[in-house]
Amino acid sequence: MKRLFGLIGFTFLFVLSAVFYSDFNEIVFAIIGSLGVLSVAVGAFLIISKKNKSFGKSLFVFAFAVIISALYIIGYSEFAYNPIVNNYSDKEITASGYICDEITTTDSSCSFVIKTDEINGQPSDAKIQIISYSNVDAEPFEKVNFTAHTYKNKSNSQISHGIFLKSYSDDNFTIEATGEKVTDFYSVAVSIRTAMKNSLNMLLPEDYSTLCRAVLLGEKTALDSSVTDDFSLTGTSFLIVVSGMHLVIITSFVLFFVRKLTRNRFIITGVTAATVFAFMAVTGFAHSVVRAGIMMIIVSLASSDLRRADSMNNLGFAAIVLTVFNPYSVADIGMLLSFSATAGIILWSRPIEKSVLKFFHYKNKRRKGFAGTVVYHIKNLFKVCVNMLSVSISAFLWILPITAVVFNRISPIVILVSLLCEPFVSALLVCSLLSAVLYICPFISFLAYPFALVAGLCSKVVLWLVTTFSQLPFSTVKTHSLYWFVWIGVSVLLAVGGIFVKKRKFYIKTSILFSLSVLVIGASLDVLLTADNGEMKIYNVGNGVFATVNCPESCSVISCGGDKTDAEYVTDDIGENVADIEYLIIPNQNNKYSSLERFVVTKFDLNNILVYDSDIEKQKLLNAFDGNSRQTFGGNGHFTLNLSDTVTDEITCVDKTMFQYIKGKNKTVLFVPSDGDISKLPEKYRNPDYLLIDSVPENADLISCKTVIFSGTEKQFKKNYDSIKEICTTVVATTSGNVTVNLNGG
Repeated sequence: MKRLFGLIGFTFLFVLSAVFYSDFNEIVFAIIGSLGVLSVAVGAFLIISKKNKSFGKSLFVFAFAVIISALYIIGYSEFAYNPIVNNYSDKEITASGYICDEITTTDSSCSFVIKTDEINGQPSDAKIQIISYSNVDAEPFEKVNFTAHTYKNKSNSQISHGIFLKSYSDDNFTIEATGEKVTDFYSVAVSIRTAMKNSLNMLLPEDYSTLCRAVLLGEKTALDSSVTDDFSLTGTSFLIVVSGMHLVIITSFVLFFVRKLTRNRFIITGVTAATVFAFMAVTGFAHSVVRAGIMMIIVSLASSDLRRADSMNNLGFAAIVLTVFNPYSVADIGMLLSFSATAGIILWSRPIEKSVLKFFHYKNKRRKGFAGTVVYHIKNLFKVCVNMLSVSISAFLWILPITAVVFNRISPIVILVSLLCEPFVSALLVCSLLSAVLYICPFISFLAYPFALVAGLCSKVVLWLVTTFSQLPFSTVKTHSLYWFVWIGVSVLLAVGGIFVKKRKFYIKTSILFSLSVLVIGASLDVLLTADNGEMKIYNVGNGVFATVNCPESCSVISCGGDKTDAEYVTDDIGENVADIEYLIIPNQNNKYSSLERFVVTKFDLNNILVYDSDIEKQKLLNAFDGNSRQTFGGNGHFTLNLSDTVTDEITCVDKTMFQYIKGKNKTVLFVPSDGDISKLPEKYRNPDYLLIDSVPENADLISCKTVIFSGTEKQFKKNYDSIKEICTTVVATTSGNVTVNLNGG
């Protein structure tokens, strides 16, 4: 059977992703089970009837992989994930272990991961991410004893690496370093990584060193938020995420010199494996790098035995290896994008390249004379450009569905920007590696400077290209609108229609032109129709209220409370559309309305922070932690904030309660925090379209509204449900998901 590992590996990825992202939905399991049974039935029929035995056997293998992968992720969840989360989340624990990676620092906090040996006196092998707002007196790989209040980790990227719990230093956290250190292969790799980062910091200005560290070592946290936003807008974030492309460049560079010294296949294979393992360790075993490393080692082993490895089989085998050790690795979107892009390149890049060369009637024979030599090299350069273009197009098309669904946007200019940037990124990567390594070496450290100079110049060019293109009007297109799904439907119908058309050359050109026209017209209409939109979004954050008012030209936060474990998810969602926030409004400093303030302040540039609290001493402490000034007010009063040209926030403060009346062109929302008394609110605000609450206010019978939006935990919602229904029969709870109100809609 051809491509056995490819079939099994991609089936594993498909099933595990479907189960994980559906949150173990029973309907998904039913569909998967039905798919397995149907595959067995059809496979048995094909084998018995002898119509297509090969395909029948493939269906049997597919069904086997479907069943095994579904059972495996269920077992992993029951015996590895759930025991840790159920026993230790939302509880205070006392534990011992060691810091199992480097400590990542930002301007206002530091974070690190502790791998435990013991929790509450019982042996336990768990990983806990600690976020501290002060310096921690401990070093990487040092054994520690600590006390912490832990939460369930909701960050998929961390879950994919087995980090299931999270804790914060302001929740009765204490840590004691023992002075004893753990030494292993990875600790050595982290030491080398730290030395390389220090080298780049010494050799280059901050703007360039942070980019080099991101490209070479995958350290994105040091990049300025405006830079990461520019890469995101142009769809080129993959350039600053350590991936298979980076590993290929580094390994190819090393092997270029090795092959100059020897042609021994076994030595080359050994050097390849050593380079791959070293780079994987130094970059923290990122899934995309491990995927590329496994494939590269297989190819190298096959060539040493004079065999040719099948690329799809190699890719499938890499998928099996990654998911067998941790089926939750599919939680890493970067890994799924890596596999999709690689599959697209393997299957489509060569046909696209051939089609383009055939279109230009490409032939290249070297002719005598200077002119013939010049033409020969120009045509070779053209072929290289076509190859790069075909690779970029095939990868882009295969990751398009994932990026559109997960990130709700795509960048039409990503292929162009990536083609322009990739040569400079390749040079930056190699020169950064050489300068970082040479600077560490005594006596020859001076050799690092010329390579650092080149790395700095390449960084400058890359930053300029990405920043320039990110400012274009259509550098990014949102894909959650109706026009996007219309375009997908039209494109699929055109593709299916091409099967039945004989004159395909004309049909392909016409179809591509028509498809692009639908996309451009749809995107243009969407921009025109949504230019006046004003949207209020209330997030599902557990115990508290986190709500934003989003307009085309601004974003404001009217409350930033909730569970801390939702902080990353909420800020990432906001950050997809904006880099700065016009107003951050805190109704009071109760955790239900302010607990996520740190995360908002850290991630975004804030123009105004308004806090309703008469305790000035609290504000002094807050101002000290991040340097932001806050406008504090107390007592009774009334004023109006213009959140945009069409949306206002009328704030009324009465008896230590801050009411907010958000008004758009066609909809109004009244936000009443806990302990609010409606009888104290002026009558003109008592008839909103929507009432936003997290508890039932006093004298709620004085309110007349069309819909009540309840933000809180499921337990709180059930407890207050009967009282809420007395206010209004139409009730929406954030426990079912985020709630969106179109303030300017009909």
